[in-house]
Amino acid sequence: MFVLLVEFAAISGAAILGAIIILSVLRPRKEPVAVFRQIGRSTPGTGTVFLFQNDQLVDATTDAWALISNSNTGQSDFSTMIAAIGTEFPNLEEALYDNSITEVRIRGMNDPTIYVDISRQGGRLRISLNGDESGAYETATSRLSNTARDTQAALMQQITTSSPQLVWQTDSSGSTAWANDAYFATLSEHDLDTLGKTEPGSVPSENRRIAVRLEKENKERWFDVLTVPHGDGFLNFANDATDIVKADTARTEFVKTLGKTFAELSIGIAIFDKNRALTMFNPALLDMTKLPVDFLSASPAIDNLLDRLRELRMMPEPKNYSSWREQFTAVETEAKDGTYSKNWSLADGQTFRVTGRPYPDGAFALLFEDISAEVSLTRRFRLDIETGQAVLDTLPDAIAVFSPTGTLVMSNQAYAALWSNDPEKVLEHRVLQSEMKIWQDHCIPSPMWAEMRDFIQQLGGRKPWMDQALLDDGRHLQCNAIPIAGGMMMVRFVIAQPKRPQMTKIVQTDHVHFVGKR
Repeated sequence: MFVLLVEFAAISGAAILGAIIILSVLRPRKEPVAVFRQIGRSTPGTGTVFLFQNDQLVDATTDAWALISNSNTGQSDFSTMIAAIGTEFPNLEEALYDNSITEVRIRGMNDPTIYVDISRQGGRLRISLNGDESGAYETATSRLSNTARDTQAALMQQITTSSPQLVWQTDSSGSTAWANDAYFATLSEHDLDTLGKTEPGSVPSENRRIAVRLEKENKERWFDVLTVPHGDGFLNFANDATDIVKADTARTEFVKTLGKTFAELSIGIAIFDKNRALTMFNPALLDMTKLPVDFLSASPAIDNLLDRLRELRMMPEPKNYSSWREQFTAVETEAKDGTYSKNWSLADGQTFRVTGRPYPDGAFALLFEDISAEVSLTRRFRLDIETGQAVLDTLPDAIAVFSPTGTLVMSNQAYAALWSNDPEKVLEHRVLQSEMKIWQDHCIPSPMWAEMRDFIQQLGGRKPWMDQALLDDGRHLQCNAIPIAGGMMMVRFVIAQPKRPQMTKIVQTDHVHFVGKR
């Protein structure tokens, strides 16, 4: 019985143990508990005799077993017997642990006509309960047994009454016959008459969850109730489950919200468990891959899913079929590591970005994102840039375009040829200050460059600027700075045609006076 008492005290919220304890109070046990059944029992004899070997109980008479069964501590040592008869023989424990004592008789504290004889031989100890007068032994044994039983019942009643778990007994009419302190405290706190009233003649279910409406607080409280039959009524054990119900409700709402969000995503999602089986997918995956619903609902393995994608031409074909299975393995391995990220260019012109994401417990997910529009736009931009660059390269004038921050954005071949720049450096980060230094190094010094720099660095709208410089080889250079869209500036250099000298014939009438001969 004390095994159950210890467990009940440790986990008072366990309704089943509570039921067993209450029933045990009302139904005395006649057999010793399991821990004593494991010890060899001697042939029934007269008297109450215990045999110990090195402080461990090894045998006992029928009366002795009956006595300790009513005061079981769950142990098989001296504490078992002390719990049964120690109240009558206070010096018993001291004598048991004193190895110097070989023979001793201890009289009862309340009844000197009964006594305990202790005999020690080596590690073996024999303890017998006897009486001087006729009938004294039977009376003492019965009294000790009743005392142990009363102590046990009082302890169990105290535990049940003080338990934080709600415990109450109902009769056949459904009325409350008995309840513990926690039950009455709950009724008083929430101004309730009863908790989970049972209709007369009805049999409540063994396990149920009931809701109690609290009118004053305008809310509900929930209780998990365990009901077991007892006599012509029932024993009820309840735990407050309000927090559990609130948590379940919040989790359900969260799952619904998550499910709606999951279903509305434009990215296809396929989640695989640690066994490589598909466990979850969203509608976007169906729309993107054209995979049948029944196929995905059957939880296929990842290699079967990739095989079906290949059949539907929704995966890029490898250069040789022998590497196909290797690609499957790479997808799975890299997805579990979180390193898989590839663009799948399909035969119909679509492009998918497929990314692997690892999850706890070996699960992983594949995310399918349709980037066809993005790729098409990028290709168009690249084509536009290449076309614009080709147009610039056909112009004979040297042209350079700078961003609002003074970074060189683009230039043409004529610009590279004029300033002796390497065309391969066009992708390097080049700024206005370094470019102007190159321009000045190839020209005759002139204050024009400072004016040009100040004009380019101005903010706001302004008209085009123009001036001339002289190259170090004597050629004239026309410099133009033209603001264009986005705050950028286009600088244009035009080599002026050389001026050749013009020969002009001067014709003038000579006023010659002829003088005649005289």
